[in-house]
Amino acid sequence: MKLLKQFWNIFYPRKGIEENGTKQFEIRAAVDWKENQFIRAGYSANADIVLERKDQLLAISEGLLLIEKDITYVEVELAPQTFEKRIIKTGLSDGINIEIVDRISEIDKIKAAAL
Repeated sequence: MKLLKQFWNIFYPRKGIEENGTKQFEIRAAVDWKENQFIRAGYSANADIVLERKDQLLAISEGLLLIEKDITYVEVELAPQTFEKRIIKTGLSDGINIEIVDRISEIDKIKAAAL
């Protein structure tokens, strides 16, 4: 298979699907093919697509987020079994963890979702 050099119109869902312990994302892309190139049906591939990268950021599991009417928040413990809803701003996500841009610090205890 030849190296594909030009991709555009890439679509990927914000959340991946967990399967066999890994997050999987369906990727659809339009490709500018040359006449002598071909691809066969049924092929699969593994890829790393890095759209943006940050180091040294505060992140939590996406499962801790609560979303109501387009407002994203978490419940922060103020005292034992006393929680406050705190609206937060999120940033980058890898489909498992999400960056917290403000209103939460490393020392805050976030309530886990009930199972």
